[in-house]
Amino acid sequence: MPVHPFDYQVNPHVFSTPEFEALFDEQAVFQRWLDFEAALALAQGKHGVIPAEAAREIAARARLEHLDLAAVRAGYGKSRNSVVPLLGGLRRACADNLGEYVHYGATTQDVLDTGEILALRDTLSLLHRDLLALEEVCLDLGREHKATPMAARSHGQQALPTTFGLKVIIWAAEIRRHIRRIQHLYTIINHGQLSGAIGTYAALGPEGIDIAADTMANLGLAHSVLSWHTARDNIAELAAVFSMLVMSLAKIANEIFQLQKTEIGELLEPSIAGALASSTMPHKQNPVICQRVVAVSKHVRALSGTIMESMAHEHERDPRSLWAEWLAIPQLCIYTGNALHSMLEVLSGLTVRPERMLENLYRQKNLITTEWLLFQLSNTMGKSRALEKLHTLSAAAEKAGESLKDAVLADTEIGPLFKPEDLDLLDHPERYTGHAVEIVEQILVEIDTARQNDSLNSDKKRV
Repeated sequence: MPVHPFDYQVNPHVFSTPEFEALFDEQAVFQRWLDFEAALALAQGKHGVIPAEAAREIAARARLEHLDLAAVRAGYGKSRNSVVPLLGGLRRACADNLGEYVHYGATTQDVLDTGEILALRDTLSLLHRDLLALEEVCLDLGREHKATPMAARSHGQQALPTTFGLKVIIWAAEIRRHIRRIQHLYTIINHGQLSGAIGTYAALGPEGIDIAADTMANLGLAHSVLSWHTARDNIAELAAVFSMLVMSLAKIANEIFQLQKTEIGELLEPSIAGALASSTMPHKQNPVICQRVVAVSKHVRALSGTIMESMAHEHERDPRSLWAEWLAIPQLCIYTGNALHSMLEVLSGLTVRPERMLENLYRQKNLITTEWLLFQLSNTMGKSRALEKLHTLSAAAEKAGESLKDAVLADTEIGPLFKPEDLDLLDHPERYTGHAVEIVEQILVEIDTARQNDSLNSDKKRV
């Protein structure tokens, strides 16, 4: 019976996606372990370590459909080893006692680690695909809204005018950096494990290192002669990058959540036609997907910490750390994939409300352009004195609900310095966006150029 939202059948895929569920499905995990055994047998058959007939038979039978899964399940009821019951099923599936050559010279952690790498390789491929799609959506939004004025906010309050395109292109640049990180991870993660019980290749015989290299080649993986049974820094780096990625997504989700508040109303998360957002308040459109992304980010950070702590292996093998990592990796990947998929859904259907952005930009009358006026005055009376003067005038104008422009012109000290038309910019804050449009256009060109050279890995395997 399903006990975790990943497995729910009536209300599925709330915190997961079908692709990532399939990737970490129990049978998919078993099949990756069988793929390892098939690759190992073929490599050993090539080097004459096991009979060629046995290698062919093992490789042919290393499919779940050939195994008696009921017997395998019964075996797990009697064994605490992660792979032994499955290996028993493979042995029994082989004809003429050729199954005795299954798992010849390997150890359990070789299977677990290589199976994990196969899953992580596919995880990175899916994330790379979805990051490119999310980046494209952000680029399109940036192009469309490069000059759409809105209020920038700092310390939770309106600061200066900016454009929505600049806000989005900052997101796009951050996503671009995550794409590079995913590409880097692929190169360091794409190494399987086969070195025997403590990393010496002793049980694999004189050609052990070559057998390991051929086994990995059969799986489309690279091989490092050095065992990484207890060296988990690459896995920890992956977890850290996933945590960074999801926190970037949570930042975007939170920004949309904030800008969707009734009092602001500048953005709207897409809603399902006819769906009820609230069980009791029919007028509401809740940013449910953005909220889920933020919730998921908390779990990804925690899981990343678990994997980081699991670097502290003891001696040459330490299942205490290995199993902690093994339990955390599927959740980490599924949550990360779900968060990315969710933000792609949100940004692809995002409602942008330029009219509300402009309305909010005018909310404080012309106070939002005091920075421009500050530097106009600074040329005459110095910045410190001008800052103090405008602070006083701004506070008084805001309290009285009056125009800062009128307050400046009426002031006996600085009023004579300006004609009314000199202060027109105060009435048009949408014109005070600096180089925002230019910045957006420049970054669009840079990212478009980078996208033309994108690939997940240099050797093009399984992209």
